[in-house]
Amino acid sequence: MILFLLLLALLGHVFLWIEVVNRIHAEGVPYRLGRAISLMWLACMAAVPAALVWWLLASGIDLLDQFRPGQFPAAVLVYLLMCHLAAGVAVVRWVRRAVFHRPPDVLRYHRTRRVELAQDSDTVTSQQHAHHFLVHLPGNEILELDVTQRAIDVPRLPGGLDALSIVHMSDFHFTGRVGKSFFREVVRRSNEMQPDLVAITGDIVDYPDCIDWIPDTLGKLTAGHGVYFVLGNHDIRVDADRLRQTLIDSGLVDLGGRWVQVAVRGAPVVLAGNELPWIAPAADMRRCPKRTPGGGPLRIVLSHSPDQLEWAQVQDADLLLAGHTHGGQIRLPLIGAIVSATRLGVGYASGIFYAPPTILHVTRGVSGELPVRLNCPPEMAHLVLRSRYRQVAVDGRPARDKMHDSSGNQEG
Repeated sequence: MILFLLLLALLGHVFLWIEVVNRIHAEGVPYRLGRAISLMWLACMAAVPAALVWWLLASGIDLLDQFRPGQFPAAVLVYLLMCHLAAGVAVVRWVRRAVFHRPPDVLRYHRTRRVELAQDSDTVTSQQHAHHFLVHLPGNEILELDVTQRAIDVPRLPGGLDALSIVHMSDFHFTGRVGKSFFREVVRRSNEMQPDLVAITGDIVDYPDCIDWIPDTLGKLTAGHGVYFVLGNHDIRVDADRLRQTLIDSGLVDLGGRWVQVAVRGAPVVLAGNELPWIAPAADMRRCPKRTPGGGPLRIVLSHSPDQLEWAQVQDADLLLAGHTHGGQIRLPLIGAIVSATRLGVGYASGIFYAPPTILHVTRGVSGELPVRLNCPPEMAHLVLRSRYRQVAVDGRPARDKMHDSSGNQEG
């Protein structure tokens, strides 16, 4: 009985402490301070159960005996109660995600094609930018890529923009641990899709030397109406000004703290950037073009963190594109993501979410600072925005598009 209660308490203990680590990495804490706090917190997470086990052994308490509160100090009982409550919360959240979660109605379909880039000879044999040994660990999916297509109903999308396509990528984490050839292949596959727009949502470079990779990688991206980017928390560890300028010089459009308007098929589209909480300010949307009776212009926001969802709602954004979470990077069977650096919780680690008027898309990202991914391969997301009403129907009247399957493979 004591053993069962302690194991249940251990579950709650781990949940509590990981929640704190997730929150630390969701805030605008300076890198070194955040890393120090996280390491200290994780050390304490291991030390507390170890200390309790030591005390139980020293006290001669039989773990297979019945639980008697009088055997434990008051402080230990209080902490065990907290852990049991936390375990209950964790189980309820997991059941809600695993059993009751359904994709939002705005998701028409979700299709995924796995590409093993490790089979590409250039990726494997490139000596100039060889992969780190961790890349080749058994079961590591870091060199695999899910090319995901999601068709999304955007309620106010003008009919003239129906089937607008966006390639959304994030979290490249250029460190040199994953060779440059991998990212060149990712770029090539993006270009093959011939999107209208490419959106990159931060954490591009971790090591200063890898800024020089950009012209030969992201600088080769093409899109009918431009390649746009914002920076993330890892990007400020290097010379962010140099990184930003290199991206601009390579042909990408900077949306950090500003908005631009572009014409796509003759229709205006507003693209805005939000690099909070790490780089202020967010785009000032007060001067954006006002909504027309038809709902336009379309408003798309690029943000590194999905925590800017509330801001995007206030700005009346139609679509928010974010990364930062890596989808958890290591996902446990049945349980899913454990670590997810967002205040929204691990349920928002990746996928499509609808918080009217804003649709949020969180991508798992292309790589990671630590080149290890388990049960959570990198992702390139190809988003196809659909208008709820076709521009022209056979009889001359607006016609509702037939909805496709919206139950496929929602993540998070």
